[in-house]
Amino acid sequence: MPANITLRAKLLIAAALGCAGYVMMSPEASQTIEPVRTVGAGDRGEHQATPGRKSPGQEAALRFADRIVKDTAAASLFSTQSWYVAPPAPPPAPVVVQAPPVPAAPPLPFAFMGSYRPEGAVPTYFLTAGDRVYDVKIGDTLDNTYSVDGVRSGQLLLTYIPLKIQQSLAVGNE
Repeated sequence: MPANITLRAKLLIAAALGCAGYVMMSPEASQTIEPVRTVGAGDRGEHQATPGRKSPGQEAALRFADRIVKDTAAASLFSTQSWYVAPPAPPPAPVVVQAPPVPAAPPLPFAFMGSYRPEGAVPTYFLTAGDRVYDVKIGDTLDNTYSVDGVRSGQLLLTYIPLKIQQSLAVGNE
């Protein structure tokens, strides 16, 4: 070797020769690969590999199989991750069974207009509902819906017939 080659250059040359020797002497390199045989002209010149032997591409794929990364692993490398855990669902609310509402009579559609009491006769009460005027006596029925029951403490007592609920209407002092 020339004398002007530095120690560093000598080490690099030795390392390169060592690597080349290792590659040449490795067990994989010592195996001989048979060349691809061609089939006769009757088979249109297609190439076929020897049965039982792997093609150089297959051998290379097997040699580097540990370096092949699946798409799913590569895609999940930079995927978004979250450590959020949803709170548990609240317990179901208890079902409260309510009794059906008690039926009630509608408000009285009548307004008191006045009354008339001839001497010795039963009084007549005048009621209005909208634009109609009713002259009623105790015991009468109005529109098959209300019956006139009597008078007590300045109140005319009417009964809502479908529900048999008694209501009162102020008539003043008699």
